[in-house]
Amino acid sequence: MRRTLSMLVAALALLAGMAPVSPASAGTSNHADESGRHTRFTQTNLVSDIPGRARLQDPKLVNPWGLALGPTGPLWVANNGTGVATVYAGGPRGVTKQPLEVSIEGGAPTGEVFNDTREFVVKGAPATFIFSSESGAITAWNRNTGTTAVRVAGAPGAIYKGLALLHTRHGAFLLATDFHNGRIDVFDGRFRRLRLPSGRFHDPSIPRGFAPFNVAVLGDSVFVTYAKQDADAEDDVPGPGLGFVVKYRQFGRVHHRFASRGPLNAPWGLVIAPRSFGDFAGDVLVGNFGDGRINAFTPRGRFKGALRRPDGRPIEIDGLWALVRGTRTTGGTDAVWFSSGPDDETHGLVGLLRKARKH
Repeated sequence: MRRTLSMLVAALALLAGMAPVSPASAGTSNHADESGRHTRFTQTNLVSDIPGRARLQDPKLVNPWGLALGPTGPLWVANNGTGVATVYAGGPRGVTKQPLEVSIEGGAPTGEVFNDTREFVVKGAPATFIFSSESGAITAWNRNTGTTAVRVAGAPGAIYKGLALLHTRHGAFLLATDFHNGRIDVFDGRFRRLRLPSGRFHDPSIPRGFAPFNVAVLGDSVFVTYAKQDADAEDDVPGPGLGFVVKYRQFGRVHHRFASRGPLNAPWGLVIAPRSFGDFAGDVLVGNFGDGRINAFTPRGRFKGALRRPDGRPIEIDGLWALVRGTRTTGGTDAVWFSSGPDDETHGLVGLLRKARKH
């Protein structure tokens, strides 16, 4: 049920500014790739539905999209193609599939978050994992829901492509990118969809035909990627330069264009590189679904270059979706997990990216 609550609106008023910076001061004014002299990286394929493609074969891993994990728990993968979440433990030396498999009510999951709050209660307890879906549903799982993530919210006609959990002093909120309607839907800690004040999470300088594709909370800012819509506004249109990233500040009234066109190509993945990533440590990594490249930007939005393999070639992961930092128990703190739906989203691949060792 949609409603406007004074306290929640006050919190939302802090999330985004009203006026973008002028084009001259927008991010990514220089698209020169500096990565030729930077740190190299290795890609380790750990799970795939394709025999021989990775160390573990799992037929349920089809178009794995969202990734999420708790501080000490295993990796949860939202499989858009099979409508289930699969769970894996391990790291670069190999992973094992866990017995639990969760069906997503409504199917077609996309974004996924781990809920570290006492809010978002389902079946008498806080949800552990929450999913968005292309069916316009928000679903939630905890042990009380058994082997199903149950629908807890949504919007008619929405096609959710991404999901983020935002913490504020007024409570926690879910941010979901409705690609079809070109907006971000916000849900409070009781799964109520809020009516936002005009202009929130909106950059009027983004060209028509581009819509919010993914959303992530990095540090104290909300990052939103934008991709070009197809004729039905249901899927993205890939292509060189077809993408934007806008950085919305949680506190304050300023938001600015973080990255524009240039190396962007239907950008979706967003993560801050771990300290182990050498020259890219602390940079914002933006993964392109369109061409599978991972581009690094400074925290102020200057393009530094694409992540490259030891032989100097750019890393290109067909159908690249999520980028998520590993933990001490799952993947390692020196690594970034990735998910992808190769071959036009008909297959799946999950693995790790790490700094290459010098020989």
